[in-house]
This record gives sequence, structure tokens and C-alpha cells, in this order.
Amino acid sequence: MKMPKYIVIHPIRKRTLEGMLKLPSEKNVLLRNLKSDCTDDADWLRSWAVPEQEKLYCEWNAKDLESIRKIFEKSEGGTGIEIEAIYEMQILEGEDFKEKVIEAIQP
Repeated sequence: MKMPKYIVIHPIRKRTLEGMLKLPSEKNVLLRNLKSDCTDDADWLRSWAVPEQEKLYCEWNAKDLESIRKIFEKSEGGTGIEIEAIYEMQILEGEDFKEKVIEAIQP
């Protein structure tokens, strides 16, 4: 069964994000713990850090947004990562449109 996709937006200070980006994945305990707390109902896929905006955008597959919230509340006192917003989303891939563009410009 294909689950809906969600984008979770976290406000995180620029300095903190820059520090996270410098850590090798095996040393990033916070994100490793987050991934280990994922369930069949909510799975973190990837994140985009935008230090200039002080935002971390995270892509999730989840049954519903409450399943994502439960992950953040699961550990003792939560992960400490604030959630600004959660939105259901759909992904549009440039590659999906490549053939259409090539067909349109070929005689």
C-alpha cells in the first residue's frame, strides 16, 4: 500500500544546521535516533537543510500526520526538534517531464 507523502518543516538556528551538516551521518545521534524510532506508519526519508532560512525540510511517508507527530513524541520528552508545520504533499520530478519536452521540440 502506497502511503501519502508529507513535508515537515522545522525551525532550526543557522548555526545548529551548519553544525549538523558537518557531522558524518554515523555521528549524528539525533537523526540516527529519529530514524530508529520510525515505524510502519511513519518513515523519515530525507531532509533538506536551508541554513539561511533557518529551516529543515523533511520528507516523510506516513499513514497520516499524527503518525509523524508520534515519532517526535516517542523518545523521552520528545526529540527536542520543534515542528513548525506538516503538510501532505506530492512530488513532481523533472525527469518525468523530460520526454514531453523532447517530444514537443522535435519536428
